[in-house]
Amino acid sequence: MLMSVAYFSTIDAGISALYGGVIGLINTVLIDRHTNKQAKDITISAQAGVGMMVISVIMRMAIVVSLTLIGYFGFGLNADALIISLVLGLISFLLDKVGQK
Repeated sequence: MLMSVAYFSTIDAGISALYGGVIGLINTVLIDRHTNKQAKDITISAQAGVGMMVISVIMRMAIVVSLTLIGYFGFGLNADALIISLVLGLISFLLDKVGQK
């Protein structure tokens, strides 16, 4: 994330890159929260677990899309920097999770 902010700062889009990275971090925190919540509740059925997962995915995607649109249309941020930083943040999260297993 820091590399993308540094790169996009050279073309006056550092704030956009930072905002995209923060969206990625928010998504990561929500995933971690959901995972910990399900790990603590061992007594739920498989159907309830799938239902909770579906709700979590829909909620996270709605938040990511909303924050991205707010950044682009509301704040007038650079779309390229915002999206690239968001994607890099999400890829970093995935690589971290794969590395933990």
